[in-house]
Amino acid sequence: GFINITQAAKKVVFCGEFTAVGLETEIGEGRLVIRQEGKAAKFIEKVQQITFSGKQARESGRPILYVTERCVFELIEEGLLLREVAPGIDIERDILGRMEFRPILPDEIKTMDSQIYSEAPRRLTAPI
Repeated sequence: GFINITQAAKKVVFCGEFTAVGLETEIGEGRLVIRQEGKAAKFIEKVQQITFSGKQARESGRPILYVTERCVFELIEEGLLLREVAPGIDIERDILGRMEFRPILPDEIKTMDSQIYSEAPRRLTAPI
């Protein structure tokens, strides 16, 4: 199952919503709008059960990403690094204010591709 897949994967990408229980979002004009924040935090200080060891995966040199509707994190040796933020998202209010710990903030944080947040048809080709 899950443990076997993540132990054998060359790169691990977790995908899900940033918060749970009641999150309502809207997209349009290349931006993400949070209409109602979820009541349950997912990026918490302590967990009840560990089914995936980020530390062990990092020690083996595998990249680990956490992709949500509003941002992308990468697990690096020093901790969780905020890599990308969705257009329309306020880092302090919508990300840092919803976490029980502070991630690493690089000098430059990329903006996620605005096409993701548009209702226009998407082109499934790689940008040149």
